[in-house]
Amino acid sequence: MFFLKKVYFLVLLLGLSIMFTACETKNDDKVEVKKEKPISVNVYSLKEEPYPIWVDFSGKTQAVDEVMVISRVTGELKARLFMPGDTVKKDQILFEIDKREYQAVWDQKNAILQKDKASLNLAQANVKRYEPLVKEQLAPREKLDELVATQKQLEATIQADIAGVEAAALNLEYCEVRASIDGQIGKELVLIGNIVNAGTQLAKIVQTDFLYVNINPSAHEVALIQKYKSEEQPKVRVKLKGKKQINVEVIGKIDFIDNVSNTSTGTVAMRAKIANKNKVLYPGTFVELDLFVSDKIPILAVHPDQMYQNQQGQYVFVVDNNHSIETRQVESSYSNNDLVIIGKGLNVGDKVLVGTVKDLHNGLLVSEIEVDNPIKK
Repeated sequence: MFFLKKVYFLVLLLGLSIMFTACETKNDDKVEVKKEKPISVNVYSLKEEPYPIWVDFSGKTQAVDEVMVISRVTGELKARLFMPGDTVKKDQILFEIDKREYQAVWDQKNAILQKDKASLNLAQANVKRYEPLVKEQLAPREKLDELVATQKQLEATIQADIAGVEAAALNLEYCEVRASIDGQIGKELVLIGNIVNAGTQLAKIVQTDFLYVNINPSAHEVALIQKYKSEEQPKVRVKLKGKKQINVEVIGKIDFIDNVSNTSTGTVAMRAKIANKNKVLYPGTFVELDLFVSDKIPILAVHPDQMYQNQQGQYVFVVDNNHSIETRQVESSYSNNDLVIIGKGLNVGDKVLVGTVKDLHNGLLVSEIEVDNPIKK
């Protein structure tokens, strides 16, 4: 029995020895775990620098000049002398109205004028003949006075005749309907053969070499533009709204800012005039307008690709003095496709992560590589 107890005790000691050895080996394994090598990331040290600042708005184009071609006389529309969509010049003949009636009126008025001119010539000759006779008392004064009165009456009649001939000539001229401006003409609104009256609308001409773009920024935005703009008439870039795949961009300048704000919307009417030489835009088109403010104001800004969003709002990744990643919540005062102006959360010298790195988290050790400013100037 004593021998069995001794054997059991030896077996127990052997088991405990093996267990302690295993624990020591396990603890040794933990100590020998190697630290991961810091990953390399690109960073940009923030500076206050001047950047080109463009503010974007939505707007609608409007023709600089447009007129409705109208008839100024009554008659049958005889001819159309353009093709719809043509570019026409000022004073170009567009329509012809039957002029026979107006030609007859002019002929009649002119004939009366010529008749009265002949009568005036006779009256002037009679006055000239009687004046020396009356002076020598060879003819009565009353006869001369009568002849002078007839002459003056005919002179007044001729003035009325001339006015009648000019009115007839004007109506005759109106039978040729001409363009009053340069521009692009639309389709005819009255078909050939119809009777038109004075005031009948025949077609519309739109001046398309230049266009207006109307926008309505808030009064606050207008105040900032007025305060910080570096040009008296800020330049603008205009693109088709929602059609970025179409390479359409035209340039212009702001030419009007209203002096009052809309009391119901708090906006201010603003207008740009743009060159449209290739006629790529049409009046009434919705467009996107970028307005240049300044490139001379130092600001703290990051590229939009450096901004992220979480439940607390916007944030960026920065590398702190311990070479580890830190999530920094920020507030932006303005942003567009090129930059985000930082209002709060970042300071000069902060190293902001540039580019995309997977599995970033607070406290991750990194090796930073300084790169160039990602914002295009």
